[in-house]
Amino acid sequence: MKGPFILTFVFTLLIYIGINAYIFIRGWQAMEWVAKPLRRAIIGIASLMPLLFVGLFFTRRFFENVLIDTGWAIGSEWIAAMLYFLMAVIIIDLLRLVLRIMGKRPARLFGEHYASVKFFIFLCINIAVVVTLYIGRLNAVEPFVNRVELTIEKEAPGRDSLTVVLISDLHLGPINDYSSLQRWVKAINELSPEVVLIAGDIVDDTPQSMEIRQMGELLAQIKASIGVYYVQGNHEMYGDFPRTLRYIEACGITPLLDTALLVDNSFYLIGRLDRAGGRGFQINQRCKTLEELLVGVDHSKPLILIDHQPRGFDKVEAAGIDLQLSGHTHGGQLWPFTLLVRPTYELCHGHLQKGNTHFFVTEGLGCWGPKVRIGTRAEIAFFTLRFKP
Repeated sequence: MKGPFILTFVFTLLIYIGINAYIFIRGWQAMEWVAKPLRRAIIGIASLMPLLFVGLFFTRRFFENVLIDTGWAIGSEWIAAMLYFLMAVIIIDLLRLVLRIMGKRPARLFGEHYASVKFFIFLCINIAVVVTLYIGRLNAVEPFVNRVELTIEKEAPGRDSLTVVLISDLHLGPINDYSSLQRWVKAINELSPEVVLIAGDIVDDTPQSMEIRQMGELLAQIKASIGVYYVQGNHEMYGDFPRTLRYIEACGITPLLDTALLVDNSFYLIGRLDRAGGRGFQINQRCKTLEELLVGVDHSKPLILIDHQPRGFDKVEAAGIDLQLSGHTHGGQLWPFTLLVRPTYELCHGHLQKGNTHFFVTEGLGCWGPKVRIGTRAEIAFFTLRFKP
């Protein structure tokens, strides 16, 4: 595995360097109107952002502290900025190409004003990117409550309804920090749910990020009359998962790791291990099949499956699951990835019903990389489930 991983890493790094070189070269050319010393200063300061992201991405794997994490969080914002700068530069270069094909060179078209026109466009692009990132940060910071009402065609002994909060992809750490979690816990508790379900990726990678920020005290404040339950996502496997698991359990959160649990003698919560976590997982040797998970389960009661990744819908429907809840996709997080992610999954976000089985995928609460969402929003899904007698 080391050979392919190294090749992939080198290839990705070269692409990253190439994209940044392309953006900064075009930025330098656009500032022809600016004195060279000031140009050098602007480019030099701006180049710190991509360097911070790459350098501290690896540094924090070995030295975990608030200073390094803060630097990496700042550098992460460059990923979103880089995406939109790249799109702008490509559009401009395509327009330049069209003009050249038409026999109208931009330098001749604008004459002596060419340098000032380029600088004006440069300023407009920077303002547009800053405004876009600001709007994206608002979308990421302030979660909206998505209220969903569903009817399950089964009887749940002792109750006719159930209120459930679904959250996923918190990615707790330097980017989704203490203040973010504090805001989320407050919003969840204001809903007074009976059950809270966390559908994976509670931590960004290492449990140390949560520990040094004392996030456990906030996680322990999540209130649900029946309980708070958690399934593992792919990101927990990037660090010390057993340590993460101990930390989460100490907060009063019940893990459902390839487990079917009868709750309140009324309904089942079935938690699946994430498929990406099967390799090297230290508690179970492999992920159970859905058939293995359902051995001994009373199918006359409502079956609620929590699976981090929204896949295998046909098998879930065939197994008689009433509701599957998932996350993982972030809805794409950043446009235009919002468009690219949709064909990858049968359901990227929202609700789908197949036969008597309901599927719901949340866009998640946190972010990976930049704390920016364009075309998506941080989401808390609040379900009112009604059962038929």
